[in-house]
Amino acid sequence: MKKELSKRIKNKKTIILIFAIIPVIFILGIIYLINEKYSDKIFPNIFINEERYTNLTKNQALDKIDGKVKNMRENGITLSYKEEIYNISLAELGVVIDTARVVEQAYSYGHKENIIDNLQDYFLLQGKNINFWITAEIDNKTMENYILNNFSDIEKYPVNFHYTYEEDNFISNEGKSGIVIDKSKIKKDIANNVTKFQNEIIAISLMEKMPEITSDYNKTALLHSNNLIENKIFLKYNESQWEVQKADLAPWIDYAKSESNNLGIVANHSVIKDYLLTIVPQINREPVNAQLDFKDGKIEIFSLSQEGVTLQIEKSIEEINQVLFQPENYSEALEKEIEIQMITEKVEPEITTKSIDNMGITSLLATGESNFAGSPKNRRHNIAVGAGKFQGILIGPGDEFSFVKVLGGVGPREGYLPELVIKQGETIPEYGGGLCQVSTTAFRGAVLAGLEITERKNHAYAVSYYSPQGTDATIYPPHPDLAFKNNTPAYILLQTRIEGNKLYFDFYGSDDGRKVKTKGPVIYDRQKDGSMKSVWTQQVYDENEELLFENKFYSNYKSPNLYPHKNPLE
Repeated sequence: MKKELSKRIKNKKTIILIFAIIPVIFILGIIYLINEKYSDKIFPNIFINEERYTNLTKNQALDKIDGKVKNMRENGITLSYKEEIYNISLAELGVVIDTARVVEQAYSYGHKENIIDNLQDYFLLQGKNINFWITAEIDNKTMENYILNNFSDIEKYPVNFHYTYEEDNFISNEGKSGIVIDKSKIKKDIANNVTKFQNEIIAISLMEKMPEITSDYNKTALLHSNNLIENKIFLKYNESQWEVQKADLAPWIDYAKSESNNLGIVANHSVIKDYLLTIVPQINREPVNAQLDFKDGKIEIFSLSQEGVTLQIEKSIEEINQVLFQPENYSEALEKEIEIQMITEKVEPEITTKSIDNMGITSLLATGESNFAGSPKNRRHNIAVGAGKFQGILIGPGDEFSFVKVLGGVGPREGYLPELVIKQGETIPEYGGGLCQVSTTAFRGAVLAGLEITERKNHAYAVSYYSPQGTDATIYPPHPDLAFKNNTPAYILLQTRIEGNKLYFDFYGSDDGRKVKTKGPVIYDRQKDGSMKSVWTQQVYDENEELLFENKFYSNYKSPNLYPHKNPLE
């Protein structure tokens, strides 16, 4: 009897266990089927911008939605004002359409780390649709800058109540309302276009904008303004000083709401900046490189380097603001003397007296040479003055040398005399004639030193001073120019010298083993009228005799007969 009762109890437990396991198995089965079906796909009844995205992978969903916003991304936003149409890129307006984020949001539904949460999401979606919206993120500053730079003629900004200084008195100016672009409407319309996957024209609407400050009720700002300009203001730099007159000082004062909501005085940075720019020439000083010479196999200094000075405009404005615009300077009419130190910054020269030992200048790389025999007095003078501009010039590794930049101005102030030059098809007297003798000599030296020539032009017609033809380089500021790059591992030092009727350009630097070979110049297509063509070839080899590069310098000389005034210097 006991055995039979025990058996019945055991069977009953088994049945209960079976009925308990079946739902678990069923649930696990559902979970398995759901995970199997949607393991990498968006769950059912998921919508983006009210369009179904069920059963799509993330990549498929992204491709689909990117296709819908493609037109807007490529064509941007179209704004209109009156009869004008403006096509503007999304980037210009600071608009970003982040399709990847909305796809990630849609995909994450049912793809959480917790299995139970995923099951809940699945059953919830059986009787409900869930929609995700694409949003357009707009950078307010970018949009405002674009509108400011492109639609300033449309907007009329409100004018706050303020004072202006006229005829030794501050005059009150009432505030005025303005008309500005309704940026919030543009943002709303852009968001609406994104939601609808369309690019409808957005009409620019204007709105009235009231001034922030409409009056000075207690006249405190007027009192403070008068008190401030009664002080004597001195801007100082070393031993120099500049007294700021009342008429200049008054516009430095601007107006803004104070903490007590009254009108207060503040510094007008833009007006102060304009004033400081007038004293910049009296403060700023360009740095001066050490001038070097190469003698007996070593560098010697013949002119020391000098630090430069630059007025720090923004920092000086801040100093003026901190010193001058303090209550103790305008709360009462004290008529004080206030000194404000200008903030400057030292500018180190590129080549300092201390840095010459690290330049790697150890040997003569090449010498350019030209002959100016037969030159008249003025031409010889100009050659000497021009060559002197290049004495001691240093070219850093990797830097590009510009003949015109180093040469600077060409006129009587620089010491030049009038001489014949070729200009606009004519040979005419002009200051600096003969400087092409200097540029030609520099060109020849650079080619022989194995440097990379980046700009060079031949003369309009063959000139006897520049024989052999094809090795000349004409210059006329700003262009044509002679330019070449220092492709050596060390600095290059230029030295010029005149011996008799010859001009020399010595290129000193570091011997990296390169070998330079030239071919020509080869003259061809020579005509009876004096026109001709030539080619001069530069070949640069490394220390292992491997060709590094080759340059061919082509010259095309026209007939001298084409020019109304022949050059008598030929």
